[in-house]
Amino acid sequence: MNRNLLKTLIYINVLILILISSYKIYLFYHESDFQDCNYENMKMIERIGEKSLFSFAVVGSVNNSIDIFQNKIIDEINSNNDIIFAFSTGNAVLDGAEDKYRMLNNSLKRLQVPVLIGIGDNEISDGGDRRFYKHFGPYYYSFAYGDNYFIFIDTTGMTPIESQKDWISNELNNADRYSHKFVFMNDAPIELTKKNLVFNNYYIEDKDFRTFLLDEFSIHEVTGVFTNGSMIYEKKISKDVPYYSSGGAGGLLLKDTSNNFFHYLKVEVSPDGVTVEPIEVPLISRHPITQKMESIWIFIHSIFYVQFVNILLAIFSILFLLLFLHRKASKDVDYYKDFSVINSNIDIKDKLSIAMFTNNYLPFVGGVPISIKRLAYALRKRGHKVVIFAPEYPGTYDYEDDVFRCKLLFYKKTSKFNYAIANIYSPKIDKEFMKSRFDVVHVHHPFWMGGKGLNLGKQYNIPVVLTYHTRLEMYSDNLPIFKLVFKNILSHRIIRNFAQKCDAIISPTISAKEYLENVGVSRQKLILPTGIDFEKYRAVDEISIETIKNQYAPKGEVLLCSVSRLSIEKNINFLIRGLNFVKEHSTIKFKCMIIGDGPERENIQNLIDEHSLNNEVILIGSVNQEEISKYYLASDLFVFSSLSETQGMVLLEAMAGKCPVVCVRSSGTDDVISVY
Repeated sequence: MNRNLLKTLIYINVLILILISSYKIYLFYHESDFQDCNYENMKMIERIGEKSLFSFAVVGSVNNSIDIFQNKIIDEINSNNDIIFAFSTGNAVLDGAEDKYRMLNNSLKRLQVPVLIGIGDNEISDGGDRRFYKHFGPYYYSFAYGDNYFIFIDTTGMTPIESQKDWISNELNNADRYSHKFVFMNDAPIELTKKNLVFNNYYIEDKDFRTFLLDEFSIHEVTGVFTNGSMIYEKKISKDVPYYSSGGAGGLLLKDTSNNFFHYLKVEVSPDGVTVEPIEVPLISRHPITQKMESIWIFIHSIFYVQFVNILLAIFSILFLLLFLHRKASKDVDYYKDFSVINSNIDIKDKLSIAMFTNNYLPFVGGVPISIKRLAYALRKRGHKVVIFAPEYPGTYDYEDDVFRCKLLFYKKTSKFNYAIANIYSPKIDKEFMKSRFDVVHVHHPFWMGGKGLNLGKQYNIPVVLTYHTRLEMYSDNLPIFKLVFKNILSHRIIRNFAQKCDAIISPTISAKEYLENVGVSRQKLILPTGIDFEKYRAVDEISIETIKNQYAPKGEVLLCSVSRLSIEKNINFLIRGLNFVKEHSTIKFKCMIIGDGPERENIQNLIDEHSLNNEVILIGSVNQEEISKYYLASDLFVFSSLSETQGMVLLEAMAGKCPVVCVRSSGTDDVISVY
């Protein structure tokens, strides 16, 4: 299959999945919620007014049936003026999922009489017990109408048997004042004829509970007990109490028996007594074989109707998986260098034209922007042309030559981070890119702007180089959700998958190179630390150094310095606690300048206040990069606590300023510090 066609099919499939999922969400929130329906319907029954002659309907195993219950039984009940209310003995839903409850509610809205729903095994499946309680109310309950008492019992096991026994005894004692007593439950306390059962699972397994119910019903002379009884209709007498199976308002008919048919029960109540009549719902077919086939079709149709959206979701999910796997499997993978690319070998004597792509750049202050600026400066100094494609930040700042500012899709300043998302879809980027005949594309992030640079490089057959700057997993705390998934899985896959598409990788340290190898990056890798501009240190005069010392350590204290973005991954809280330990266990007077700014500034200041370090630790804020060398030269010791570095550029800067370094041993720092 053509790969472009395959890609298009995958996109179409994803779009369909999004539409189906959106439709499910729409249905969930669009359809009006319903709560405590049994209570509301009891109130409706009470308002009917007492009648000595009336009828009620009993249905069982509705199973979200469309053809039988919704389209036939409901119409039958509505057309019978004698029936003034209806009951379900259980299994009214196919399973306990929310969409099944909502479909049942839509069906029940068609009934013109109040209906009370009993709880069955289907109602509690898939965590449906909570939904049943929300939508219909308690699992067991009772009410009276005229001279008749109705009791609904929970046989699903959701209610402790002993507590329900006490409740049943009290209810039957109360019911003795009434002429007729009716009990409704899903499972039966007597075993129905086994040969008529499709599945023998409508029988209470607890022997003591069965015995208790049979005895209590007999003692209190219950008029009738209505149970589900699978798909059959059957009447049995036990200890002078009649038991009726009422299953058959939906589901699947399999057994060839005379009492196995779609039906509901019509119960007539009069001063002369009670009669129970099964009302058959006839099938179109007359022959037993075709009737069985029709029954199967009705069952399948109901399931398909109820599960239609879920079935579509499953089908397109499987299709997406198959298309995705096919695309992956059919793509030739070659982790070796491609020697057929024309521009792969570039004469190092030539002056190169380089396009750099970055997700952030000055005026945003961070390790990556500073590294890019220094690299671009050094390359330009050697006669190479460098064009930097970077986001355009709000506000005013000095625009550099050969920096193309990309318009933003989104910008938001939060307490944790500043999100400047460049519009990588803008044709202006492609237009600007085409103005120069670039020899190399250099990307500094394995996503977004980096992805844009990679695509342009592949499109125009230009080698693409990635510099691995950032340990992405250390930034998982900035995400609102899926933090652990991103930290332990996605971050590493993003880097590996992106790096494998590049022609070469620059890692600033040995540790960074080892990490890339560990996650499976097999592309050519070169260790190239970010350089230091020593001219800035040579240009600093002694007066500037003394001014800083007198300002921050006026009494000759040992002057410490730390340069870092004030964020969680920089581990500055550890540094503060360490300085507190030094203060408590040493007589040496010291001052510590923490240079930098970031979202954790307030929390860090609170920690300083908590340890009473206001005289020892000063948060200076951001310092211009042209001035930072003065602070290194003025300091006696550089302290650093970050665990998230790929290089630890500030360590080299401090050393260049003749400042000894003490840091936490970690990736990036271990490569540039000698341990004694």
